[in-house]
Amino acid sequence: MVTIEEAGRTLGVSRSTVWRLIQRGDLPSVRRGGRRLVPASAIHTRARRRRTGGIPPFSHDHPLFRLVGAGRGGGSAPGARDKHAILDR
Repeated sequence: MVTIEEAGRTLGVSRSTVWRLIQRGDLPSVRRGGRRLVPASAIHTRARRRRTGGIPPFSHDHPLFRLVGAGRGGGSAPGARDKHAILDR
């Protein structure tokens, strides 16, 4: 069992994020002697899941990169109204 602070350090998040995870039910915890403790196995499982999952990296083919600079043409195309036409290409 580890403290909230140790759990945050291991996961690389703040204490308030650890509390949020506990309140949402994403991280199990127990109360012992007036202190909230998190099982070390749950922290290692979450850390492992975090390393293997996640958001895939952006590539230059992602539609977001086509929007860079769009809408800042000072009245010339492409403008903010054209963003859907740019994204749907």
